[in-house]
Amino acid sequence: MRAAAEEIRKEIYFYRTILQWHDDRDRWLSHRLTDIQRQVSKTFGSDLSLQPYKGNLPPYYDPQDPYSDPGFIRLMPNDYLRYRLEHQINHYANRLARPQQARTRLYVGLFIASILGMLLAAVGGVFIAGAAVAIFISIALMNWLEPKEIDANINSYNQLILGLQTIRDHWQSLSAGEKTGEAFFKLVVAAERTIWSRYNKHASELWRAVEELEGRISSGDALVEAMMLPAAGNVLDGGQSGPEEIEAEIILPEIETDDDEKEKEESIAENVEEETALTVVKDIEIVKPPRKLKPKKGAPHAFVVMPFGRKQGAEGRWYDFNAIYYDLIKPALETAGFESFRADEESVSGDILTDMFQELLLADLVIADLSIDNANVFYELGVRHAMRKRGLVHIQSGRAYMPFDIFNVRTIPYQTDKNGRPDPEHLEKDKQTITKIARETWASDIDRIHSPIFNLLDGLLEPERKTLRTPLATGFWREYNEWRERVTVARRQKRIGDILVLTEEIQNPLIKEEAIGEAGRALRGMGRPELALQQYRHGLELNPKNTSFRREEAYHLNSLNRTDEAIVKLERLLADTPDDTEAISFLGRIYKQMWMETWVDIDDKKKRAQEAYEASHWLIKSVNTYMEGYRINQNDYYPGINALTGSVLMDYLAKKYKLEDDPDVEAIRENLPKIKGAIHFALESTTQRSSSDYWALASLAELEVSISEDPVRVTRAYKRALTAARKNIFNLKSSLAQLELLQSLGFRPEFVQTGIDVLQGEISRISYEEESEDSGGQEPPQVFIFSGHMVDKPGQKEPVFPAAMEKEVCDKIDQTLEKHNAKRNDLAITPGAAAGSDIIFLEACLDRGMKVEIHLPFEEASYIKQAISYAGGKWIERFYALRNNPDVTKRLQSDHIGPVKPGDNIYERNERWALYSALIYGVDRMRLIVLWDGVVDDIPGGPDNMLEEVRQIGGMSEHLNTTKFDYWQAGGKVSKALDLLADL
Repeated sequence: MRAAAEEIRKEIYFYRTILQWHDDRDRWLSHRLTDIQRQVSKTFGSDLSLQPYKGNLPPYYDPQDPYSDPGFIRLMPNDYLRYRLEHQINHYANRLARPQQARTRLYVGLFIASILGMLLAAVGGVFIAGAAVAIFISIALMNWLEPKEIDANINSYNQLILGLQTIRDHWQSLSAGEKTGEAFFKLVVAAERTIWSRYNKHASELWRAVEELEGRISSGDALVEAMMLPAAGNVLDGGQSGPEEIEAEIILPEIETDDDEKEKEESIAENVEEETALTVVKDIEIVKPPRKLKPKKGAPHAFVVMPFGRKQGAEGRWYDFNAIYYDLIKPALETAGFESFRADEESVSGDILTDMFQELLLADLVIADLSIDNANVFYELGVRHAMRKRGLVHIQSGRAYMPFDIFNVRTIPYQTDKNGRPDPEHLEKDKQTITKIARETWASDIDRIHSPIFNLLDGLLEPERKTLRTPLATGFWREYNEWRERVTVARRQKRIGDILVLTEEIQNPLIKEEAIGEAGRALRGMGRPELALQQYRHGLELNPKNTSFRREEAYHLNSLNRTDEAIVKLERLLADTPDDTEAISFLGRIYKQMWMETWVDIDDKKKRAQEAYEASHWLIKSVNTYMEGYRINQNDYYPGINALTGSVLMDYLAKKYKLEDDPDVEAIRENLPKIKGAIHFALESTTQRSSSDYWALASLAELEVSISEDPVRVTRAYKRALTAARKNIFNLKSSLAQLELLQSLGFRPEFVQTGIDVLQGEISRISYEEESEDSGGQEPPQVFIFSGHMVDKPGQKEPVFPAAMEKEVCDKIDQTLEKHNAKRNDLAITPGAAAGSDIIFLEACLDRGMKVEIHLPFEEASYIKQAISYAGGKWIERFYALRNNPDVTKRLQSDHIGPVKPGDNIYERNERWALYSALIYGVDRMRLIVLWDGVVDDIPGGPDNMLEEVRQIGGMSEHLNTTKFDYWQAGGKVSKALDLLADL
């Protein structure tokens, strides 16, 4: 019974320390108590009779005694030392006194009995002497056995007290940096094992032997079971306790500053966590782990194939695969720049098995744990080997061999401890190894083969990832459908910032490519080639062989006047895919542009036409390039219509300047009748099949300009094209530019002007509508984006923005806007309108007549409650005044870009959304202003994150460092004096 009671107490202390923040701690304790009670019942059977306990809970608790355990609180290190460890040392020290006294009494009794026996033997007769000797021997034996038992108890108590004191002294001898959560758990384990060692020799061993024989538990004691639970390593780092249980204080290393500022900045930073900060729990310092950086948005996707939970290998060794994933594999992959995913993390509804196969087939990288012979793992590994030739890493722990079929495949080892968890002594090294191999595998040559099947079967072709799509994977494709709907709306509303955020957040590896392609097309259609180029280059990081992305990269390089780069890109693409008609057409376009650049800026009409004729070798090269593409695929009208237009122009210039006997010109003239008929037939066929193909209809209208004898036919053709244009002003301007090219050379002026009139009329109507909807439609000369501190909350321990500093904040913001000459036509954007610097900045902008956009993370009522109301009614009134101002546009995150994804931070997302909405106007126009004390923290988002992002893209920024404000000089006395003077 005593052993059972002590085991229950041991499990309760595990419950209050190691498991104190674990979700399943109650279930675990209930299970352990049930097991103990069952074994007690088996041991005593019908002889067991227990009376219900009617005493106090917790028993023996005395509020007046600081070492009396309250019983119901979680235990941190100081609490555990005081309530458990010191209590047990004192308890066994008191118990040690009783056997020592008993031993002394027994020794005295033995001595007296010895003297008495000797006297009886000396004075009595023969029989009396024999009886006395027998009595003496009996007394001596009994007294010898009793002290021996007492000595054993004394030795046991001494060993127990010494062990507990050693554990206590070891903890107290640790430095602040060594007092980690793991060290605290080791303290608990050592102490409980030491205490339990006195009771676990008999009954508990019997119970465990019976349970193991019946197969109800695995090998290892309850302590191992507790430590194997996933939350075991996170109590001090991630757990949270009520304020009555834990008092936390944060201190920073000394900040190097100028002598006259050091004291102030240290006081500001005193309670802020940094990567090197020490978290102090009561008086015990615990090293805070470095900030875990989330993988970059749009990072490559890594799918982990491994068993789940705790599994036993063939050699009898146990592995905790959950701990291996969360403590080793996932952090290593995220450090390598991957988004890590395991099948049990699937949170959307649908066919999880099918979604898992989609991940397996489409993921950029698959990492397979082969530590045990698990059928599911090897089946999934075989599927990956058979369907994808690269992007595969094998890892394993413990086993000395690999199955024959994969014994020659490189496998990366990692270390586990006796509990099957990642070995702490080798954890960092193993992380670095997996990080390195993941990066190398991802960065390896695109033709590098990692699958043994593709290595052995030379003729096996890897299927296109698009062909691996299955409609059964509903969860897998739901993300794409939702994304496409929102991008369509954003495109119509010209909200480019929305498109950038939505595309960046795509996680599905196959959808990511499609999303990037569609986002690039949207940005191109909205006249943003620099942003479209960024999208396509990001897509090429995911799939360097995507020919569409390679073509678009070259196209947009040329649009940005980076012609040489574009030609090199296209030539490399055509070396890989010689029959790519689109790439050939892009190359023809570049040669045509190079021809135009020689004369387009000449004002004199005669000189312009003369220069166009002199540079006609570029025009001939363009025509021949277009013709090459058209011969490859005569169903593709784009190179055909451009070859025809170029041929007509070349013929026109040759006749104008009486160029004769030129073989290149003669070849073009010979092809003209054939091209006219073929192109006309191809375009008519295309437009009959699809009356909504704008480019086919526009090409047909352009053909009419070149061959028609009646200007009315030109008018009809262009008006027909307008019905398919869907008010896409970019497409209309592109067609207009082609006609203006012909006009500048004096080619068929009546027919060309007819087409120009139709297109200019439509463009003017669309522009007028957009100006009416967009309040002028002109892009702002400057775009100011702001992020800064909220005003301090009442009772805030460490002030950052005291209410008394408001006037100085207003002055600093106004001075910064004045420095950049902020005016009426400029735009201001903020990720929120919180009480404090946000509202102050917005008011200053409105005072200057600027337009304002406020991006709110959630609906207005909740935002006021969380970010404004705490500061008082004055700030709420100021918010409503902003909201009701006609120059303010309020945008709600959920309305424009949908709900935040699980695991993402809504405030950080809001800042990215606001930043991208400012960035679309061009980084050269954007001005970031941050009001920030310069202290970096672990909280996602905030002024520090936005400042870092803008600096990385080369944007202009202004940092208003609040630690240098007058308010903080001399403890705020200067600011108070200034306030008093202002009131006089």
